[in-house]
Amino acid sequence: METETQDNLALYDSAARFLAEQCGFARHLRIQRSSIAPLDRALWARFADMGWLGVLLPESDGGLGYEVADALPIVEAMGQQFVTEPYQEALAAMQLLLTQGDRTQRGHWLPSLIEGSALMLLAHAEHGAGYDLRCVGTRAQSEGGGYRLDGTKCAVPFGDSADGWLVSARTGHESGDAEGLSLFIVEAGSAGVHFARHEGICGEPCVDIVLDGVVVPAAARLGSDGRAYPAIEAAHDLLLALACVESVGTLKSVLDSTCAYARTRHQFGQRLSSFQVISHRLVDMFTQVELTRSVARFAADQFGPARDAHARRRRQLLSACKAQTSTACRLVGEHAVQIHGGIGMTEELALSHQVKRLLSIERRLGDRFEHLGRIAEAVSAGEGIYA
Repeated sequence: METETQDNLALYDSAARFLAEQCGFARHLRIQRSSIAPLDRALWARFADMGWLGVLLPESDGGLGYEVADALPIVEAMGQQFVTEPYQEALAAMQLLLTQGDRTQRGHWLPSLIEGSALMLLAHAEHGAGYDLRCVGTRAQSEGGGYRLDGTKCAVPFGDSADGWLVSARTGHESGDAEGLSLFIVEAGSAGVHFARHEGICGEPCVDIVLDGVVVPAAARLGSDGRAYPAIEAAHDLLLALACVESVGTLKSVLDSTCAYARTRHQFGQRLSSFQVISHRLVDMFTQVELTRSVARFAADQFGPARDAHARRRRQLLSACKAQTSTACRLVGEHAVQIHGGIGMTEELALSHQVKRLLSIERRLGDRFEHLGRIAEAVSAGEGIYA
C-alpha cells in the first residue's frame, strides 16, 4: 500500500475518534491500578459492532473480507491510544481457525468470535524457547479416542478471559523440530487448565496456561496430525506485521508529545526546541517514525494469495521490517525520556506508559538483534532479501 486511499484515511479517522473516547489515558490508569483487569467485554462488543473483529475474514464466513493492508488504519489507531485488549492476537487466532479448521469447527466458533461474544487466543509460546517457534515441549498423547495435553504455555495476553485457546502440542518428534506439531481447541473450563497471572512490560495482563492432563476429543484437533507448523508460522508473520503497524501509532503519539513539551518547556530563558541538540534529536525521532511508517505499510503488503506462495521470502522481508521497527522503538523512546527529563518516567504522565509500550513492541516476537541474525543467516545461505 504505497499511498493512503480515501477509504484508509476515513477508516483511520473514525477509528481514532472512537478510541480516543473509549480508550483514553484515564481509563488506562484505572486498569493499571486495578488488581484484576479482566477483558472489557463491553468494549470488545463495540469492536465487533464496528466490524473490526471480522475485518480479515471473508464475507462468506461473516467477515468484511479486507486485506491486511486495508485493516492497517485500525491497528495504527489502536497504537496511538491506550488499547490493551488482545486485538492482534484474536485476529491471528481467527486466521488459524479459518485456514486450519474444518466446517464444523468454523461454524461453531467463527460467528461468536466475529460478533464479540467469544474470544479465542493462540497459546503457543513456551518458557525457554526464545523466539524459536519450533521449540514446543507440550505433549499431546492419544487417549480414549481423544488427546491428553500436558505442558505450559506462557505470556498469553488476557489468557484467563478467553473462551478458548488454540494450543500447539507435539504428537510426534522432539522439541526443536518443525514436524510433529498439531493445534488443538481447548475450551475454557476444561478440567486440568490452570493459570499463573503476571504483567507484561507495560502492565498488560498476561497469564501462563498450565495444561495438566487436559483431555480433548479428537474433533478438537485442527488440520492434519503433526502438520501445523506452517500455519503457526503464517500466524506469526501476521502478528509481526501488525506489531510494526501498531508501533507507528505509538511512535507518532510519543513524537507529538515530545515536540509539544519541547516547544513549551523553557530552560535558561529559552524554549527547549530552540537548542540545537534538542532540535536534532526531534528530527532523528521524526525520521525514525516516518521510516517505520513506510516499512509497516510494506509489511502489511506482504499478505495475499500471491505473497503466500513465497512464505520463506516473506519472513525475511518481515524480519527486515521488524528490525527497523525495534530500532525506532528504542531510539524514539530513549530520546523522548531524555528530552522530558525525570518527569518522562512518572506514572502520572501518559508518555511514560507509551514509552513502556514501545519497549514491549521492541522485544515482542523478536528484537532487532534476533531479526538481523535471521537475515544474516539467510544471506550466509545464499538467500536473503536481495537474492
